[in-house]
Amino acid sequence: MGKVLLGLGITLLLPVLYVYLSVPTYSFKEPKPFSGEYLYNPYQDIRPELWKKYHFHCHSHKYFGLTNGRKSKEETIDSVYRALGYDHFGISDYMHINPHNAEKKDYIPAYEHGYGLIRKTHQICIGAKSVYWPDFPFMQNLNMKQHMINKLGERCRFVMPAHASFTKGYKKNDMMFLSNYRLLEVVNPFGNAIEHWDIALSNGHRVYALGNDDTHNINDEHEVCHNLTMVNTTDLDPEHVYEALDKGLCYAVEFDNWYYYPLTLEQKIHDARKLDYLTKAQLVGDTLFITTSAETMREVKFIGQDGKVLKTEENVATAHYVIQPEDHYVRTRIDLNGRHFLYLNPITRHPLPDIIDRRLDSINYAQTGLYWIIYAVALVAFIWYLFKITKEKKV
Repeated sequence: MGKVLLGLGITLLLPVLYVYLSVPTYSFKEPKPFSGEYLYNPYQDIRPELWKKYHFHCHSHKYFGLTNGRKSKEETIDSVYRALGYDHFGISDYMHINPHNAEKKDYIPAYEHGYGLIRKTHQICIGAKSVYWPDFPFMQNLNMKQHMINKLGERCRFVMPAHASFTKGYKKNDMMFLSNYRLLEVVNPFGNAIEHWDIALSNGHRVYALGNDDTHNINDEHEVCHNLTMVNTTDLDPEHVYEALDKGLCYAVEFDNWYYYPLTLEQKIHDARKLDYLTKAQLVGDTLFITTSAETMREVKFIGQDGKVLKTEENVATAHYVIQPEDHYVRTRIDLNGRHFLYLNPITRHPLPDIIDRRLDSINYAQTGLYWIIYAVALVAFIWYLFKITKEKKV
């Protein structure tokens, strides 16, 4: 029995060891802030009547409930989010692309990638073609996080680091170097990633914010309509939505902080259907003007490099900020009424109108080859040792 258990343990351990040891070693260039004469404003030509409510992170009942989907049936998810007035409510089960509503034109295949329990270094794969099964279930270093983003990006339209601050799955310093992703789950009920976002932006990564509920129990009114994403798109065709997300024609909404304002589902339905929205975020020369459908905005903050607040305006119908030559980026946080907060994507500096996103990662083939040789030698030595021990026991 001991030998059987040992053999079973080795059998289970070998794939994990392979995943960890097969990761190439990456070299990272020194990050630099946004710079240049050209200011890119994703909202310059928005059409306010085209805003649509989106939600990309929700779990249904799968794997006998082991993945914490509880009693969330697909049909119940549909009915709740439809009542809230959402235009799209995607299901992102763990390691599973849920085919529910696949026959509809607005269907966006998605799933949450990651096995990790202690450090949840997870990703939401939006527009997923297939599930990528390997993962690093235990601790992950920067190499592993970048490698996973790259591998997942080959199989989906967007790789979005999920609940980045939750269990410190992504360290703040990671955001200085990680690249090759466009979206970040900035607002999530398990922990917002505002600081992670500002660190990424301050180091020249053009990353846009999404907000999601991360719903596990659709029957619990406190789990729904915490956060959402507004997308400016002509219709619900996935390709048009992808294009809008890629350009930054979206913003995250923090809708309900249940700790301070525990709303009933009926109250959420009422408020969500009457939620005020962005009507203008326009650059006129170097001045940014902000308006919403609300008569007045309780507070508007313009935020720049390293998360520094550049200007605050209170109780205004229109807010404005003159972008300074030293501003590498400027993002806007709007407090509509003390409960609803809009996180607008940044205006960023670039050398040319045709933006080229900078990749910091590259595989260090020499170092990778050296490590793999060391691993191979260690494996051969271990097999030889086992063979020697077995032979001595026979003698």
